[in-house]
Amino acid sequence: MRTKILIIDDHPAIRATMQDVMKNEGFETMIAESGQEAIDIYMSEYFDFVLMDMQMPDMKGVEAYRRMLNNKQQHAKFIFISAFSSPELEDEAHELGCIAFLQKPIRVEQVIEIIRSKSRTSVLVFIENENLRKNVLQDLKEEGLSVEEASEFDQALIKIRQINYNYIIIDEDSPSVEQEGFKNTIKVTKSESQIININEDEPSALVVSRIQTIDSSEYSI
Repeated sequence: MRTKILIIDDHPAIRATMQDVMKNEGFETMIAESGQEAIDIYMSEYFDFVLMDMQMPDMKGVEAYRRMLNNKQQHAKFIFISAFSSPELEDEAHELGCIAFLQKPIRVEQVIEIIRSKSRTSVLVFIENENLRKNVLQDLKEEGLSVEEASEFDQALIKIRQINYNYIIIDEDSPSVEQEGFKNTIKVTKSESQIININEDEPSALVVSRIQTIDSSEYSI
């Protein structure tokens, strides 16, 4: 069964472009141009993902999202796209459970990567030691995990605010202010990300083992 996506945007050109791209990637799509139309379609169809514009003529995207959550048992994964910076709306969307909040102009390949990655375990690697970071990235990719990297603290925080990763790998020797920054950002965005600390003397392959151990314990009865 193909992944099914609902695309919601009041701008005709954006709707058409996004739909064409998603179809070319092999996804099944439907479109809506307003919040109410999106709600009506969402309530009558099953979707794996919803791409939601935050600003629509009849209502905010987050309001449409809330109504969808209140009226259906099984829910898609929501990705919000906004032309405006609004920490309040972003925090509200994350609190309701969206998996990503992206600022326009967006990179279409980033949206595609998010959709594909959410079928796999997603990991953000923030390690300043370049050799250690490369080794960890290689081991994680070889295990089929969806992996992104950040070499700078601010870059990592931006990614965490945008995407709800399963795991965030950080160097345990990183400054305490950075570690607290990660924890606070995860808390504020209501993310379910788990932080895994790694020591530079620790074999990078051990990180994969630790993730597998956590995953298996979460799915065990």
